[in-house]
Amino acid sequence: MSSAYGKIPRPAGAQSLASILPMPKVLRDGTKAVIQQVDSTNKPLVDYLHARFNQELEAGSTYPQEELMNNEQFSDYFLAYDAFVMSIDGLIEKDVEYDFEKKVVGMFYIKPNYPGRCSHICNGGFFVMDNYRGLGAGVVMGEAFKVLVPAIGYKASMFNLVFANNPASIAIWRRLGFQEIGRVPKAGRLRNSPDTLVDAIIFYYDFTESE
Repeated sequence: MSSAYGKIPRPAGAQSLASILPMPKVLRDGTKAVIQQVDSTNKPLVDYLHARFNQELEAGSTYPQEELMNNEQFSDYFLAYDAFVMSIDGLIEKDVEYDFEKKVVGMFYIKPNYPGRCSHICNGGFFVMDNYRGLGAGVVMGEAFKVLVPAIGYKASMFNLVFANNPASIAIWRRLGFQEIGRVPKAGRLRNSPDTLVDAIIFYYDFTESE
């Protein structure tokens, strides 16, 4: 399933994403990048994103899942709604061969956090490739997230589990104006903190306040 509540309908978009994508960006070191939607029919790209995401799950410090995902599970979890990839040196084209280790900077998804009467609140998941960490890629994708979320049709965003021992992620969401609306005590059994259960911060952003 693509969410804990099963398949939730995607909201009617306030505008076409074609009007804002591809989205050019610049990393901290001046590297030019671009954000585009993930083409789920581009098998080499999807396979690469899947493998890198599984490596992050195996590291066991940022996402709650303990088991690696098979192809169907990754597609359902990461690609079922709106998924995006940031790359350098232009767009990722289907049927073109790339060294994805050099090409791909990061990836993120946007999908409903709740069903039905609360489905206007979305959730997002982010991942920066090892080669590009420390260059502000997380901030750049967070800025894009704030543009894309209302364009897709959501009214708010909630991040349920930003672990308290992840200062880089916490700094990004504070910098981008997200509110800390709660804390889940002892939320995670994480590999980078084997002797303690780690709290998780809940971050929220209300997109209607800027309308």
